[in-house]
Amino acid sequence: MSETVLSDRFFGAPSRHRLTAEQAVRLTGLVILTLMIAAAVFGPMLVPYGAREIVCQPFATPSAAHLLGCNDAGQDILVGVLTGGRVSLSVGIVTALLTTALATFVAVGAAYFGGLIDQLAMRVVDVIMSLPFLPLVIVLGTFLGASLSVQVLVITLVMWAQPVRELRSQVLSLRAAEHVQAARAMGGKFGWIARKHILPDLAPLIVPQFVRVAHNAILIESSLSFLGLGDPLRKSWGTILFHANARTAFLTESWVWWILPPGIAIALAVVAFALMGYGVGDDKTPRADRNAKALDDVEKKASDGILSLQGVSIAYRTGDGPVPAVKDVSLELRQGELVGLVGESGSGKSTLGMSLLRLLPPAGRITGGGVWLDGENLFSAENARLRAVRGTSIALVPQSAMNALNPVRNIGWQISEALKIHGKEGGTARVAELLQLVHIDPARAAAYPHELSGGMRQRVVIAIALANDPKVLIADEPTTGLDVLVQAEIMALFAQLRAELGIAILFVTHDLPLIAAEADRLAIMEKGVIVETGKPRDLEQHASHPHTRALFASIPKLHAPRIWQRHPAAGGKILTLDNVSISFNAGFAARLRGAKPVNALRGVSVELRRGEVLGLVGGSGSGKTTAARLSLGQYAPDEGAVLFEGEPLHKASGTPVHMIFQDPYQSLSARMSVMEAVAEPLRIDGRPCNCAEIATALREVHLPCDDAFLNRRVGSLSGGQRQRVAFARARITRPQVILADEPTSMLDQSIRLDILNLLEDMRRDLGTSILFITHDIVLARHFCDRVAVMRDGVIVELGQADDVALTPSHEYTKQLIDAVEHPSSARII
Repeated sequence: MSETVLSDRFFGAPSRHRLTAEQAVRLTGLVILTLMIAAAVFGPMLVPYGAREIVCQPFATPSAAHLLGCNDAGQDILVGVLTGGRVSLSVGIVTALLTTALATFVAVGAAYFGGLIDQLAMRVVDVIMSLPFLPLVIVLGTFLGASLSVQVLVITLVMWAQPVRELRSQVLSLRAAEHVQAARAMGGKFGWIARKHILPDLAPLIVPQFVRVAHNAILIESSLSFLGLGDPLRKSWGTILFHANARTAFLTESWVWWILPPGIAIALAVVAFALMGYGVGDDKTPRADRNAKALDDVEKKASDGILSLQGVSIAYRTGDGPVPAVKDVSLELRQGELVGLVGESGSGKSTLGMSLLRLLPPAGRITGGGVWLDGENLFSAENARLRAVRGTSIALVPQSAMNALNPVRNIGWQISEALKIHGKEGGTARVAELLQLVHIDPARAAAYPHELSGGMRQRVVIAIALANDPKVLIADEPTTGLDVLVQAEIMALFAQLRAELGIAILFVTHDLPLIAAEADRLAIMEKGVIVETGKPRDLEQHASHPHTRALFASIPKLHAPRIWQRHPAAGGKILTLDNVSISFNAGFAARLRGAKPVNALRGVSVELRRGEVLGLVGGSGSGKTTAARLSLGQYAPDEGAVLFEGEPLHKASGTPVHMIFQDPYQSLSARMSVMEAVAEPLRIDGRPCNCAEIATALREVHLPCDDAFLNRRVGSLSGGQRQRVAFARARITRPQVILADEPTSMLDQSIRLDILNLLEDMRRDLGTSILFITHDIVLARHFCDRVAVMRDGVIVELGQADDVALTPSHEYTKQLIDAVEHPSSARII
């Protein structure tokens, strides 16, 4: 990692104006530690005598010649403290480096490879962490002897286990991250992935571990030396205290300058390290806006709405000053009404939704307007009142149910918690009632989030939001990332809740086709402003704003003429799945609970022809992605064969198959520059790569190719730009087959067709064959030549795209089409 990136991760991105509070605290710690190290290194050089030389009378009081006086042997105490700092600080820093390096190595290796290696490493960690800390240090120190190297070894052996436990959990998450999977899909080996992806992403957690070990090591070294287990030939802060205690310094007047200076030095070093670690690695999670102030100058206008937004304005603090995110927004929400707040990424819709509960990110600030709920302005409410309102009168359904739910608590406990927070009875009867309300068997209350499907997890989050009978629900992208059947299931649930409970719903989304079929009204948002409101049918037919018209124009219609017209592919087979089957065995703990192997694919046979676009359509768990992983060579089938040009895939030379992942925010490392990201597949493959090739690839996907753009971090790009970068690194490898796994489902409606045009360009320009994986059968009908519909690991229908989509023969295909055209009519299962 470059020095600039590391400093940005440690101190935060530089600001042109002033440091944040956390940056100031960390900088203070660094300054203190730097001064102490400088004093320890250079201080003894500035005096003409050493720490062990007799230079004054025993117990001499402080003077101009000897600022801290002398000990009982006539040695200068100040020189001793400065010299001792070399040993104590060296032990702390060296031990921290060794411990952190060992812990990182074990954590990365164990978590990445998993299996027996991970189990053995964690059992060793468990044993070490179960042993009493200080007695273990003393026993090892006594057994191995007293020396500086032994101290470092003992402290390292005792302290490496705890960092392993904490770092391993993060590596497990990183191993499953899409940008790591993308690197593996390009053939990246462990060394490349660890060096380029895992370790840089792990840095924000490694730094706090280093800091923690460093100040603990200083304390342990001082304790061992004070107990007589230090190196008797080296002076340290601990040995100074040991000799002072052994020579009964407390019985003399010299204890003030003999004992306090090394004690203060130890405390100061510990404080310096603690200040340096302050806030490093903390999540910048949304929190209550503590800067929200009473906006009493805003008068509430007469309204029959249960929720009324009037003149809401929000800005984010940045190094270049405040940046407006929401500008003078007014909106009404009536009882029992479903209003869709529709906008693209960066439009301000989520910021507006979260502001209603005053849960903006730390940099967000409400700068104007008010939000009235039953006549009460939430923007001017005190924090205690706001906490009482949240969950009872107005509740949030967050976007990612898996992230919103606690993985170590069962769902019954989490629903009960929502009740107990507000002083209500969270018994099993009420939990069962709420689960039944969202169509989940109450017997599943003991289940954990990972044991539920995506749709069931989303329904649990809705049950938590409904626990205290709110009048208003803020649903923030509750269907993003779900397949069409699950989306329809969630929309049917919202329709039922409106009918039965009369609850008002503000549905924040970028999925215009989904919400347009269900909402009473739409509010179209662009660049922080609501540009148009109205009924969905009216806006579709008579929109006045260009942005609204563009959004509706970008929605593919099932029975409209095909958007992409092409002749049927005449080439031969290039990729074949020949009667493949594969199953995944449950883990040991899951097998003890009775879990059975999962048959992901069962006798699947399908072929991809040269120059063809083959659509693989199905819901979550149908086996689409497993088929793609087999086609990439990441999995080996239990039965059957995967063939490339008639030969087993593993015999193919180079990288003939390239995968484009669903989420551009996850599949590309935000830390990499655009140049590094585009060049990565070539570097993994050991092939030369020059700037001209990268620039050409970027031009081909309609991105800038100047030096400024090449050096931009991927994290600074929009979603559409990131996915174009993913296409650029696909083009640069000139693959014969592209596996496109839901490449547009996470993108804004207006740019989806542009992204698919890039795929079409690759097919036309390079002759690339495309396996297009999607849950949207309408989009597959327009883009694909043929479509294969999958369910439960089996292909249930295969044929020309128009035939499958317009005249389906299988009942499951009909369900997929109905889920797109009539979401709320879906049956909740």
